Amino acid sequence: MLLNKIRSLLSEFVLFIKGLNQAILEQSVEALEAEYMELENAFLTILFGSLIGIKTTPALLSLEILHAVKEEIGTLESRGIKGEDVLGDLMASLGGEW
Repeated sequence: MLLNKIRSLLSEFVLFIKGLNQAILEQSVEALEAEYMELENAFLTILFGSLIGIKTTPALLSLEILHAVKEEIGTLESRGIKGEDVLGDLMASLGGEW
């Protein structure tokens, strides 16, 4: 009787630890995705800043590497059309279904 209670408690504890581990992994992935988006924004600003008047890199250098960043141009265009949803990004970073 006592042995069954201890066994059930231990199995529940193991399930709790597994759930905690999964939650930490999911939060880590979300943090990495947010960091990736911020780095991508910084890269696009450095790359295209001189084309719109922000002094970051020489315009000739930006034009030379323009063909290598076709995907980033698509990302920049979609963000420009959609706009930044700051509140939505904040709620997504908190996790859960809002």
